[in-house]
Amino acid sequence: MGKDITDGQVLKGLLDTLVLSVLQQEDNYGFGILQAVRDRLGNEGSILRDATLYPLLHRLESKFFVKSYFKPGDRGTPRKYYRITENGEAHLASRTVEWKRVVEILQSTIFSQKER
Repeated sequence: MGKDITDGQVLKGLLDTLVLSVLQQEDNYGFGILQAVRDRLGNEGSILRDATLYPLLHRLESKFFVKSYFKPGDRGTPRKYYRITENGEAHLASRTVEWKRVVEILQSTIFSQKER
Protein backbone atom coordinates (compact mmCIF):
# COMPACT_ATOMS: atom_id res chain seq x y z
CA MET A 1 0.00 0.00 0.00
CA GLY A 2 2.94 2.36 0.06
CA LYS A 3 5.80 3.03 2.39
CA ASP A 4 6.10 1.15 5.65
CA ILE A 5 5.48 3.10 8.82
CA THR A 6 8.91 4.35 9.80
CA ASP A 7 8.28 6.23 13.05
CA GLY A 8 9.42 3.74 15.69
CA GLN A 9 7.14 4.97 18.46
CA VAL A 10 4.03 4.94 16.28
CA LEU A 11 4.90 1.48 15.00
CA LYS A 12 5.60 0.18 18.51
CA GLY A 13 2.26 1.44 19.80
CA LEU A 14 0.40 0.08 16.80
CA LEU A 15 1.97 -3.37 17.00
CA ASP A 16 1.50 -3.62 20.78
CA THR A 17 -2.18 -2.82 20.30
CA LEU A 18 -2.60 -5.30 17.46
CA VAL A 19 -0.87 -8.13 19.35
CA LEU A 20 -3.03 -7.52 22.42
CA SER A 21 -6.16 -7.48 20.24
CA VAL A 22 -5.17 -10.84 18.73
CA LEU A 23 -4.65 -12.30 22.21
CA GLN A 24 -7.98 -10.88 23.34
CA GLN A 25 -9.60 -13.25 20.83
CA GLU A 26 -7.68 -16.34 22.00
CA ASP A 27 -4.40 -17.51 23.49
CA ASN A 28 -1.77 -18.04 20.83
CA TYR A 29 1.89 -18.83 20.25
CA GLY A 30 4.48 -16.69 18.47
CA PHE A 31 4.01 -17.81 14.88
CA GLY A 32 0.22 -17.86 15.28
CA ILE A 33 0.30 -14.29 16.62
CA LEU A 34 2.55 -13.23 13.75
CA GLN A 35 0.17 -14.69 11.17
CA ALA A 36 -2.95 -13.24 12.83
CA VAL A 37 -1.46 -9.72 12.96
CA ARG A 38 -0.23 -9.97 9.37
CA ASP A 39 -3.71 -11.09 8.28
CA ARG A 40 -5.23 -8.06 9.99
CA LEU A 41 -2.70 -5.74 8.37
CA GLY A 42 -3.24 -7.11 4.86
CA ASN A 43 -0.89 -5.35 2.45
CA GLU A 44 0.95 -3.74 5.37
CA GLY A 45 1.68 -7.12 7.03
CA SER A 46 5.40 -6.82 6.43
CA ILE A 47 5.72 -4.22 9.21
CA LEU A 48 5.67 -7.07 11.74
CA ARG A 49 8.71 -9.30 11.52
CA ASP A 50 9.88 -12.25 13.64
CA ALA A 51 12.71 -10.12 14.97
CA THR A 52 10.16 -7.52 16.12
CA LEU A 53 7.54 -9.87 17.55
CA TYR A 54 9.52 -11.73 20.18
CA PRO A 55 11.02 -8.65 21.90
CA LEU A 56 7.52 -7.11 21.76
CA LEU A 57 6.04 -10.17 23.51
CA HIS A 58 8.77 -10.05 26.16
CA ARG A 59 8.09 -6.34 26.72
CA LEU A 60 4.35 -6.95 27.06
CA GLU A 61 5.07 -9.77 29.49
CA SER A 62 7.41 -7.60 31.59
CA LYS A 63 4.58 -5.05 31.87
CA PHE A 64 2.18 -7.82 32.96
CA PHE A 65 -0.02 -7.28 29.89
CA VAL A 66 0.46 -10.88 28.79
CA LYS A 67 1.37 -14.10 30.56
CA SER A 68 3.16 -17.01 28.91
CA TYR A 69 2.77 -20.72 29.50
CA PHE A 70 3.84 -23.91 27.75
CA LYS A 71 1.49 -26.28 26.00
CA PRO A 72 2.34 -29.41 23.96
CA GLY A 73 2.63 -28.65 20.26
CA ASP A 74 1.45 -30.78 17.34
CA ARG A 75 4.62 -32.86 17.46
CA GLY A 76 4.74 -33.11 21.24
CA THR A 77 7.36 -30.40 21.67
CA PRO A 78 6.12 -27.78 24.14
CA ARG A 79 5.16 -24.47 22.57
CA LYS A 80 5.16 -21.15 24.39
CA TYR A 81 1.69 -19.62 24.37
CA TYR A 82 0.63 -16.15 25.44
CA ARG A 83 -2.60 -15.01 27.06
CA ILE A 84 -3.76 -11.46 27.70
CA THR A 85 -4.06 -10.52 31.39
CA GLU A 86 -6.55 -8.22 33.10
CA ASN A 87 -3.87 -5.50 32.99
CA GLY A 88 -3.48 -6.18 29.27
CA GLU A 89 -7.24 -5.94 28.73
CA ALA A 90 -7.31 -2.58 30.50
CA HIS A 91 -4.29 -1.33 28.54
CA LEU A 92 -5.86 -2.47 25.25
CA ALA A 93 -9.12 -0.69 26.07
CA SER A 94 -7.20 2.50 26.88
CA ARG A 95 -5.05 2.29 23.74
CA THR A 96 -8.10 1.65 21.58
CA VAL A 97 -9.71 4.85 22.86
CA GLU A 98 -6.47 6.74 22.18
CA TRP A 99 -6.16 5.38 18.63
CA LYS A 100 -9.79 6.27 17.88
CA ARG A 101 -9.15 9.80 19.11
CA VAL A 102 -6.04 10.11 16.92
CA VAL A 103 -8.07 9.00 13.90
CA GLU A 104 -10.79 11.55 14.71
CA ILE A 105 -8.24 14.35 15.02
CA LEU A 106 -6.55 13.43 11.74
CA GLN A 107 -9.87 13.16 9.95
CA SER A 108 -11.07 16.53 11.19
CA THR A 109 -7.80 18.32 10.48
CA ILE A 110 -5.31 16.98 7.99
CA PHE A 111 -7.50 14.59 5.98
CA SER A 112 -10.40 17.02 5.65
CA GLN A 113 -8.00 19.69 4.27
CA LYS A 114 -6.87 17.37 1.46
CA GLU A 115 -10.48 16.92 0.34
CA ARG A 116 -10.95 20.66 -0.24
